[in-house]
Amino acid sequence: MHCSLCLSLTVAPANHTVMEEVMEEVMEEVMEEVMEVVMEEVTEEVMEEVMEEVMEEVMEEVMEEVMEEVTEEVMEEVMEEVLEEVMEEVMEEVMEEVMEEVMRR
Repeated sequence: MHCSLCLSLTVAPANHTVMEEVMEEVMEEVMEEVMEVVMEEVTEEVMEEVMEEVMEEVMEEVMEEVMEEVTEEVMEEVMEEVLEEVMEEVMEEVMEEVMEEVMRR
C-alpha cells in the first residue's frame, strides 16, 4: 500500500494537467464569446456611423438639388413678373405717345 504523500504526488500531476486543459478550453470559449460580442457592437457602431454619413451626404445632395430647382423656379417667376411690368410700362408710354400724336393732329 502506498503512503498518502506518494499517492497525492502521482495523482496531482494528472489532475493538474486536466485542470490546465479545462481552463484553456474555458478561456478559449470565453474569449470567443467576448470577441463575438465586441465584434457585434463594433459592427453596429460602424454601421450606424456609415449610415449617418451616407444620410448626411444624401440630404446635402437632395438639398442642393431642391435649392437649385427652387432658385430656377423663383428666378423664372421673378423674370416673368419683371417682364410683365416692363411691358406694361412700355405699352403705357407708347399709348400715351400715340394718344399725344393723335391729339396733336
